[in-house]
Amino acid sequence: MADAKEAVADQAEKDARREKHRKRMNKILFKAWNLPDSAPFQEATNPGYNAVRDLTVVGQNLDKGMYEHGKSGWELFAKDMGIVYNWHIISKSKHASTAKNHIEKIAGFFTKIDPVLGKKAANADPSDNASDTTSKKSSSSGGKKRKNDGKDASASSPNKKKATASNGSMTISQREKRAMELLSAYLEECGGERSQSKNFRCQVVQRPGGRFDTAFFSAENKRFKSMTDVARFLNLAKAPKKGLANISKKARGSKDAQERRLKRELDKLKKLKAKATKALGDHENNANPADQLYIADESFWNDGSNAAKAHNEGLVLPRSNIETFPGIPTHCVPDLLLVWDFFCTFCRVLSLEPIELDDFAAALSFRIPPSDDNRKLGEEADQNTPLFIPVYLSECHIALIRLLVKDVTSDLWWWSILETPEMVEQEDEYLGDRKRRQVTAVVKIDMDSLLAVEEDPLVTSKWLQALEDVRTRKPDSSGPIKSAVKNAIAVTTNQHVKAYLKKAMRSWKAKSAGVVKRAVVWLIDRMKEARPDLYGRKVSTEEIEQQKKLVAEEAAIEMETIIEEVNDDNAGDLNLEGDSDDESDSDDDEGSDNEDEYADQSQPPPSPSKQRTSVALKENDEITPVSTFVPAKPVPSVVDLLLPPGKPALPTDLVSALSWPSLVGATSCRVFQWYKRRRNEVDDGIRELRELKPMSVAERRRREAIASCRILSECGDLTGDNDNHVESAIKHLCDGNDYLDLSTVQRLCILRMLIEAAYDTHHIQLSIDDNFKARVNAVKALDAEERRAKKAAKEELAAMESAARERLATEARDTFIATKRQEVIEDIKDSQEYTVEFIESLNDEDIIDLDDDTKAEFEALPTAESFSKAEVNAVVTKIQEETAFGAESLTVLTLDEIEKKDEEYLKSLQDELESFGDVDTMNRGHSRAERETSYKVDRLRREITNFTEQMQSLTEERKLAIEDLKDAIDDGTVKTLRAAMRTAKLARLSGDDEKTNGMWALDLIRDASLELKNAESRKRVTEAQRDLVAKRDKCFIRTEPLGRDRYQSSFFHFDYDQNNRVWTERDLILRSDGNAANENGVLLKRPVEACIGAEDKSEDFLSAENFDQPESKSFLNFCRQEYHHSAELSSLASHHWCCYTTDRSLRVLVKNLDGKCATEKALKEVLKEKLETMALAISGGDASPQNGQSENTENDKAASNGAADFQLTGDEDVFCAEIAKDVHDSDILKDITSAIGHRVRLRSVPNPDRAPDVAEYTMATVTGWKMADVKVMDDAMDVDGESSRTVKAPLWRVSEDNGSELHVPANEVIGGIVRAIKWSTQHPGYTEYDAPFLSYRNGFGRFCGRAAEAPSSTSAQAFAKHMIKKENDLYNPLKNRTFENNWGGKAGTRAAWTSSLREHGHSFNAVRDGLLTFENAVFELTGGFIFGEEKKDEEESSVNKANLNVLTGKELLYDEASRFDIELESLGRDVKGLWNSPDTREIFREIIANSKTVSILALGLDLICRNAQAYINRTKSSAVEPVSLDTSGFYGRRRAAVKPGGYSDFFK
Repeated sequence: MADAKEAVADQAEKDARREKHRKRMNKILFKAWNLPDSAPFQEATNPGYNAVRDLTVVGQNLDKGMYEHGKSGWELFAKDMGIVYNWHIISKSKHASTAKNHIEKIAGFFTKIDPVLGKKAANADPSDNASDTTSKKSSSSGGKKRKNDGKDASASSPNKKKATASNGSMTISQREKRAMELLSAYLEECGGERSQSKNFRCQVVQRPGGRFDTAFFSAENKRFKSMTDVARFLNLAKAPKKGLANISKKARGSKDAQERRLKRELDKLKKLKAKATKALGDHENNANPADQLYIADESFWNDGSNAAKAHNEGLVLPRSNIETFPGIPTHCVPDLLLVWDFFCTFCRVLSLEPIELDDFAAALSFRIPPSDDNRKLGEEADQNTPLFIPVYLSECHIALIRLLVKDVTSDLWWWSILETPEMVEQEDEYLGDRKRRQVTAVVKIDMDSLLAVEEDPLVTSKWLQALEDVRTRKPDSSGPIKSAVKNAIAVTTNQHVKAYLKKAMRSWKAKSAGVVKRAVVWLIDRMKEARPDLYGRKVSTEEIEQQKKLVAEEAAIEMETIIEEVNDDNAGDLNLEGDSDDESDSDDDEGSDNEDEYADQSQPPPSPSKQRTSVALKENDEITPVSTFVPAKPVPSVVDLLLPPGKPALPTDLVSALSWPSLVGATSCRVFQWYKRRRNEVDDGIRELRELKPMSVAERRRREAIASCRILSECGDLTGDNDNHVESAIKHLCDGNDYLDLSTVQRLCILRMLIEAAYDTHHIQLSIDDNFKARVNAVKALDAEERRAKKAAKEELAAMESAARERLATEARDTFIATKRQEVIEDIKDSQEYTVEFIESLNDEDIIDLDDDTKAEFEALPTAESFSKAEVNAVVTKIQEETAFGAESLTVLTLDEIEKKDEEYLKSLQDELESFGDVDTMNRGHSRAERETSYKVDRLRREITNFTEQMQSLTEERKLAIEDLKDAIDDGTVKTLRAAMRTAKLARLSGDDEKTNGMWALDLIRDASLELKNAESRKRVTEAQRDLVAKRDKCFIRTEPLGRDRYQSSFFHFDYDQNNRVWTERDLILRSDGNAANENGVLLKRPVEACIGAEDKSEDFLSAENFDQPESKSFLNFCRQEYHHSAELSSLASHHWCCYTTDRSLRVLVKNLDGKCATEKALKEVLKEKLETMALAISGGDASPQNGQSENTENDKAASNGAADFQLTGDEDVFCAEIAKDVHDSDILKDITSAIGHRVRLRSVPNPDRAPDVAEYTMATVTGWKMADVKVMDDAMDVDGESSRTVKAPLWRVSEDNGSELHVPANEVIGGIVRAIKWSTQHPGYTEYDAPFLSYRNGFGRFCGRAAEAPSSTSAQAFAKHMIKKENDLYNPLKNRTFENNWGGKAGTRAAWTSSLREHGHSFNAVRDGLLTFENAVFELTGGFIFGEEKKDEEESSVNKANLNVLTGKELLYDEASRFDIELESLGRDVKGLWNSPDTREIFREIIANSKTVSILALGLDLICRNAQAYINRTKSSAVEPVSLDTSGFYGRRRAAVKPGGYSDFFK
């Protein structure tokens, strides 16, 4: 009993303490509630779910008894109080400043109780709501807002019930009772009755950890884990669905975490909304949204602007400076740029030093003048006429040949004109398992009758198996093919099969059974289709009959295309005996003359000694399908006869400066043949893919005839009915003619052909891969630098925003203090407590501390962080303007305000003058005051007079200055902006502002200053990234366009072009014939004029019967849009190319670009950078002052006056008088009366001391003239030794294309005009002998030898030296192998030959005769021909001449059909002399005797050396194994010297 009393007493004491603590907490809460401006903290507008956000929630928790646990309760209470205010501070709400003040006071309240509680309140973290333990019901109900009525905080909620005893003090029975009460209430809420809970009982079990588990049991003793399960068991309507109650608290997650996640999502949505709002505003403010679209249709062009109208008329705006180079046709400009860019891009791979584009064009179009009589303007370069090919052309061709020869990919096409079995093997390896096309029928047969014959399946399988051996045989394996056919005829019982095979055997002959093989293979394939049961397939009889019928119908269609002879009288008994397998065993080793085993159309012309017999089959070319993609082989040329049998291996004398023209012709022929082959493969592959019939032989021949237009579309246009540039250039070089006789287009075609092959080489591909990897790394480094620059710009903007916020805060503070000071002054006027002087002497701190209200108002002033973004941006813009102008403050005025300001200034001067009274009658005494007054009056008068005079001309100057400012802003470059701002300053559009101690300026000057600052920033970034950009550009892959304009014109700049030119590729506009006749509309073309190259073959995509279908037309239109968006062209579309070279034209181009269009805006920024680079290159650096201000205004005026001295017209009389003094070229200048506006070609010598013969030529335009003082030389010196005097002479101003200006006298202007006309029109006889391209030397490779010898490396003199050297190398070995030496020794022939070459080596005829003499000497040293063989040959020759019409060696050379049998190379081990036969020597001497170029002589010399070396190797002593050329890999005509008649047999 006593224990119970003590427990009750202890409980009462605890309750009293808790009540005391609660009252103190209520007091603190009451104080917080009554703090000034506490309304935002009393009740939150958007309280978090079950989270402490306001004082109302704290009061509710206090009423619930959540803070009754002693010290922990106080800590929790202090933390919740601090959370209310810290939430506003951390989230930076608009009440953050007030929350800071309140939290300090709240922390002070808690500090008085315990300092720990003060720290808890001050450092409370809103993300940790430890007191968030109230139920959803209590938190959702919310308390009413507490009113500030001075009562206790607990009185604000009198209706709230007191919290029950804590759960920790409840017993198990109490818990069970409480759980049943809650269950009754819960069932009632779910739509049931409270009485339903009587059927259940509750059981509470305490876990070892102290946790209590509650479970309910029904009358049937069924266990339920929760009240939700009970309600679901009773089928109550409002019970939660199954599964929701099983979600654990961990799965639901913390409510705070959900709130934070929702807040983040809300922030993202707000940002997206802001972006969408901005995009919508930009779209609404954009007058022409179509400018930002990718325009590919003419409908977008017609926006009504002047530019659109000009473009629709076919005009190029702005006008370009050049469209091509002299001697280069306009349509070849893309090829010129392609070739030059390839040489510059892969200069390291080619070992070829780059050259300027102008020099490359000049070298490509270089021609030797017809005579020296027409040499004009050559007085400045006293040189001999260059008779040789320019060094650069030799170097670039040799570099390409070396690249191709040393690369393994050339093995694919080197044999393309021979089609040897070696080529077939390489082709098969290259093509892999390429599926051959199905063979076509060649012999007529009634397939329906053949299939209708009943034959034993075993017999049918046996003769089919015998014929299967034919499929694996080559066409020249005639013996095995004949044996297989003979066996099949013997086995079969089907008479139709026997007749078919016998008919096929009529075309059989030794080493040529191609037609027989095709007929046999066709029959086997048809039998496979008709009788699948013979090959193991299980098919029904009905299916077999149906298949037979189908095959018979298809065969009948094929038979209609076959025409054969009707003479079948003697066809019954065909002799199948004769050649057997034994006779043809060696056939398999000979190889095939045909890459396609089914082909016979590409056979070479038959040998005259063995004419082929006519086949019984006559094919109609128009209906006969092709059976091979191999084009017809060209006739071996003179160069082919002189070349070695195999591909040259470096190093070799064949690839040299002496022989490269002929070798280039032979290489181009092989490459061209290879690409024709590839073109045929593509055609056949497309037809196979589209499941169309193979093309006919006639169609294939027609396509091969225009192969050059299909391979090189741009420069491969036709020159005549039967010839074109590509094939004519190849034939010209292969026949041994001079390279300089080629036209410019032909030279360009040869280079294009070689470059196409070079792109396929492994070396170029490896270089591209390496460059790509290095470029990726360089781009990454450049991106990192750009990110750094953006970060710096962002930090600068952030610093500027911070400064703007500080300025706004300072301005608010100053305004507040000024206002308070004025209020205090107004107040003391009434009270007279203080004087005005005393108030004005007070500092800012004194004003703030006058009273508590003023101090509170000052503390409530907005801080720097509280200003809106719009306010900050406005101040940032102002700061940027002031920084750009370099002033503390800037006042922006309009033109009217400036004029009004000038009027006020003039009036102030007049008023100041009037203040002195009547100045005309004033006394001008001698006293100091009178003198000062007089001086002031005179000064005012002068200022008024000068200002009035300036005002009269200032209007026009200001108008021009404003136009310059607008143009400079559009231009956007530093140079033009600074010049325009200097002009505007001279026009008094800006000045010092005495009121603000800053500056005033026109709004356009303000805009120009901001643009100048941006341009300088871009320039600094560009200079900082210069090294990285250079590193990236070195890793070159291809030239990408700078950008595109709205009409999809592409703009290009080549990195190796030092002139900073911009090339433009514009699409042509297709119009009708009437509209296309506009002469000025260069973009208007008829469809036929806009096409280049061969047309697409639509029959390769569509069948003839479906060609007119709508789907087919839609398909073709879709495909042809790749050529032109109008889909009216069926071939490649030509483009209009032009170039902007001058600084002025580029600036006009930038000005015409529309900044609203996204594509043009990006292009405009890139072109601005190019202009900055050009300006920097001209000036050699940026020495202009910053901020666009001139350091010396007088210098600017002097420069302006100097420019104004030049007149824009009126030089006619002076110019004509100067022309009359010079009688030269009067016919060219007779129609020119003024120099102004004409183009001039200026000549200068950069280094007259070291290189006086090397000049530079630049293009310029005459822009003005004036009479100036010029010093002229006198014939006699005066007494002082001076020989010059000053006279008045005309001086013309010329503007170079790079933007610089020069002042030149009359003789240079006249000479420059004449030079420009002759240069641009390719005037006959005009040659710039000191042009830079003629002095080019390859510092990377030096393929033409030393620098001094490079220009003459292709001359006869160089060949003479080379021949003497080769003779010295061969003489000693040959001398030791002969008994009779009539060449060297005492005879003196060798010495005379050497002396003659050294003396007359400059003559081509002398060198050619010297080579023939050398051949004769080597022939005699190698023993000539053996007497016995020679006698035998003579006897055979006499018999043949008597009985047969046998051609001699010379006749063989000129008979194209017989050239296939010619072989000049000494092959095999049986080498008995220099030549294999007298005919071989006769052919060689005929070639050399009729040669016209040094390159043929060089190839002939190399052939002599190879044959002589073969003889030397063969005639070594027996102790040394003879070394001979392995001929196992040489086939075709390359074995003619080893086996007589071998090539004639091979090409059968």
